[in-house]
Amino acid sequence: MAVKAVGVDVGYGFVKAVSPVTRVSFPSVVAPYIEDPLSGLFYDGTGHRVRVRKANGEVEEKLVGEAALRSLAATATLSREKPAALHDLMLLAAAYLAGAGDKGPFPKQVDLAVGLPLAYFRAQKDALKKRLEGLAAWVSVDGGEERHISFGKVLVFPQGAGVVLAGDVVLPGNGYLGVVDVGTYTTDHLLFEDRGDGVPRPLPEACGSLEAGVNLLHRALAAEFQLQTGAPLAPAMYQEVVEDALMGRPIHYEGKDINLEKALLKARRDVAQAIAQGVLAAWGGRAGFVAMTLLAGGGACLFGEELLQALPGARVANDPMFANAQGYYEMVGGKA
Repeated sequence: MAVKAVGVDVGYGFVKAVSPVTRVSFPSVVAPYIEDPLSGLFYDGTGHRVRVRKANGEVEEKLVGEAALRSLAATATLSREKPAALHDLMLLAAAYLAGAGDKGPFPKQVDLAVGLPLAYFRAQKDALKKRLEGLAAWVSVDGGEERHISFGKVLVFPQGAGVVLAGDVVLPGNGYLGVVDVGTYTTDHLLFEDRGDGVPRPLPEACGSLEAGVNLLHRALAAEFQLQTGAPLAPAMYQEVVEDALMGRPIHYEGKDINLEKALLKARRDVAQAIAQGVLAAWGGRAGFVAMTLLAGGGACLFGEELLQALPGARVANDPMFANAQGYYEMVGGKA
């Protein structure tokens, strides 16, 4: 099936993509590709090798996702503005894996919708749209067929708005609907008013971003790890350490078992409280009138239990990880 449109959410923690045929997710990490000296003898099938050939003949080959996480030269996006080279490589990989691209002498373009954190939306949206409209390359992932990917129509939305754009939200009928999208470095909060006509109207003064997210949990666990071991925790290990702590598994380091479960529970409470207080302060006197608050983003999976108790009418979106990408796709491509 030819994919005519794709919605891609290039997050700081994970890249998510939605098309009519599939959904794709992988960690937002890139690393140089190095030929496996064991010739794939122990290959576990995780992560992706991406080959990009540009119009000028320049060829770039990188690892993205889980495979990149295992590299000592892994690079993640830590700055407010994602470096264009990293952002576009991950976007092309996600679009390819979602089925985008065409072959032949006159390859067809695909329509694209992406998002930006609300704090950076106004300043970056026009430049991002223009750059993506000019992006074009022949792409191959994991040795698959080479396909040309370029974008016809490009739409850029505020992150968090995708949850409402997906159309799966039952509006309160007459009142306020909140959206809290907890990401890796930012939490976007939006407030919509429903005047009884089923049309969500954003209230600009109550919408914004907090400089808080899953990274605060990572920092707390890294501090506890260093306290117990005397050694810093490499950023590439953050996700693995969180998963172990969530499962109650100790981390084996220099012959010792390091337990971070208690530190994780405390950090979850502290970070969730900081997020909730920031959101409620931004909503001000309207907070008590909010009929429902939708929780989305990867942080909704981590902090959902705590935020459900702290925010008015809170519930986790049906598919919090893909909520934004799904909404972007609905707006650019319609329902499959």
